[in-house]
Amino acid sequence: MRDYEALIIVKAAGTEQELARQSTHLEEPIKKVGGNVESNQHMGRRRLAFRIARQTEGHYFLLRFRAPTAQVGELDRLYRLNESVVRFMILSAEEVSGPPPAPEPSTPALAKAGSAPPSARRR
Repeated sequence: MRDYEALIIVKAAGTEQELARQSTHLEEPIKKVGGNVESNQHMGRRRLAFRIARQTEGHYFLLRFRAPTAQVGELDRLYRLNESVVRFMILSAEEVSGPPPAPEPSTPALAKAGSAPPSARRR
C-alpha cells in the first residue's frame, strides 16, 4: 500500500445534491480496488484552460488515498469509464512532494569557483 493523490475534474452541470453524490462516486473505485480514502476535498468550480469534451468549466476534487500499487492501473481504467469525469491525474505521494531541495552552497565552495574577494582581484 502506498499513498496517492488524485486530481479529478468532473462535469460542471448539475445541482449541489448531484455534486455531493458525484463526490461519493469518486471514492467508490478506490474502495473497489482495496484502497481507503483519507480525504476528499472539493476545490470548487473553475474555468478550464481549454475546452475538454465540450466542457468549458468543471468541478475539481482532490482525493488523498492509500491503495495497493498493483491496482493503480485498474483504478485508472475505472476513472476512464466514468462518464462524468472530464480529466484526472493520479500521482504517488513521492511525485507530489517532489525531489528534496538542493543543499545551499557553502562559502568555501564559492571561493573555489573563482569568486575571490575584491581586494584579491587584479586591476
